[in-house]
Amino acid sequence: MNLLLEPLFRVRLQEQTIRASLPELLAMLGEDRVDSLPGLQRHQEDAFHIFLCYLAGAVLDRQGRAEPKQPAEFWLEGIRALTHAEGCDNDDAWTLVVDDPTRPAFLQAPAPSRDYKPKAATPDALDVLQTAKNHDVKAARGDRNEAEAWCFALLTLQSQIGFLGAGNQGVARMNGGFGSRPCVAWQQHRRPGARLLRDIPVLLSHRKTLLEEPYPYLADGKVLLWIPPWDGQTSLSLAALDPCFLEIARRIRLVAAGTGCQALAATASAPRISAKQQKGNLGDPWIPINTKTGGALTVPATGFTPDLLRNLLFSDGGFTPAAMQEAPKGQGAGWFSAAVLVRGQGTTDGFHEAAIRVPEKIRPVLFGKGPTRDRLAGLSKKGLETASTIQYKALRPALFALMEGGPDAIHPDKTEISNWVDKAAGAYSRDWNPLYFDWLWDTLDQPDDSAALKPWFDQLRHLAEATLEQAFERVPVRSGRNYRGKTRARGMFYGSLHKHFKDYMEANHEHA
Repeated sequence: MNLLLEPLFRVRLQEQTIRASLPELLAMLGEDRVDSLPGLQRHQEDAFHIFLCYLAGAVLDRQGRAEPKQPAEFWLEGIRALTHAEGCDNDDAWTLVVDDPTRPAFLQAPAPSRDYKPKAATPDALDVLQTAKNHDVKAARGDRNEAEAWCFALLTLQSQIGFLGAGNQGVARMNGGFGSRPCVAWQQHRRPGARLLRDIPVLLSHRKTLLEEPYPYLADGKVLLWIPPWDGQTSLSLAALDPCFLEIARRIRLVAAGTGCQALAATASAPRISAKQQKGNLGDPWIPINTKTGGALTVPATGFTPDLLRNLLFSDGGFTPAAMQEAPKGQGAGWFSAAVLVRGQGTTDGFHEAAIRVPEKIRPVLFGKGPTRDRLAGLSKKGLETASTIQYKALRPALFALMEGGPDAIHPDKTEISNWVDKAAGAYSRDWNPLYFDWLWDTLDQPDDSAALKPWFDQLRHLAEATLEQAFERVPVRSGRNYRGKTRARGMFYGSLHKHFKDYMEANHEHA
């Protein structure tokens, strides 16, 4: 189970699927030969990608190189040199199971005490702990004998987990124990190798910024934070770390169990890194910063809504962009991507991701400066305002009127009715969300804002009308008031549209 020497990772190439060691995988990614990694689950992909980037960045810096395309021998020697410099004189720090608990193992700090207890018998039971419930994927279904699965589960836990009760600490690159660790970036190509080849140079360039004020990092600071012993009571200072530090959040040890492995865990009264005051703002190039709080972006339970994505894209949206989301100079279309496992207080609110296709003609506008970009930013706000006005001024009041049977005054505070309206109106949001950015990019060809917003209003109106008609079919029948409810709902809906969008409604009437 030595990641540096044994072929633990399944790698799908164009012609075949093979297994590779960690150095061999880095070499193949550098040559962009990898089609996919079959052993990775989607929620693990970003954690593994970021891990590889930080590791490769630290090795390249120590070796005085900048080019991510290197042979496997380079990566083997470079990782070993980094490991030895940090206090581990063999490959224990890259081995999944090390019998001597006073020695480090892969992502497992030396265990100076005997307070470790059984935690997980299968890899998926260890992986990001709050998801180990039968709601998305059946729990504890993994193969305890599969080293690759243990590797990915351990990596995801140690780099993505947040606070989960006393003694269960979270990662430092997260705004608070109940925050989340997003991954926001520009992707020219979505192949894993191309992504690595683009992100490592950005990371190395960003590293120079992190070695200056106000950041406290050291150019030769600690990278592999599972090598020093950890008693769970003391923390490492940011001033002792390299900008590319690879952290661990929990005291975990894998031990042999029959023909497979078992995970043991111990509590920690203090986090591995002392950085609570930074609110996750540690210079991670994949994490935007909330300008109001000064902390790392925490994605809400609703995920990456068009409103949040719009605010991440434009500089007036309340966020300092992540270094990785800036598109490099050049031509061609690409993707603005964002992904996160949203966490709550002892809960998981789902894995959320978004990938916005940015056409070639939009790229220089979106990532440039000038009046064209300012106009695009303004239209993006107006588009969201239009969608919101139709939902909250026209559709929802109409749904309340329908549900209550056409009363003289609606009562949105009634819980049962409100829940029904929320569910009915949800179809409208689900329908327009995927259309928003396609419409926004098309506005570049429109002569003025009114002409740009007209087709968007028409789309939204039709979607809202369809939502209302569907509600007519599902509304509980109220004897003697069904017709009245539908009539009042339609009147309220169209009356509000005429009030708030008079010009567009009149234009539609004239065209008809």
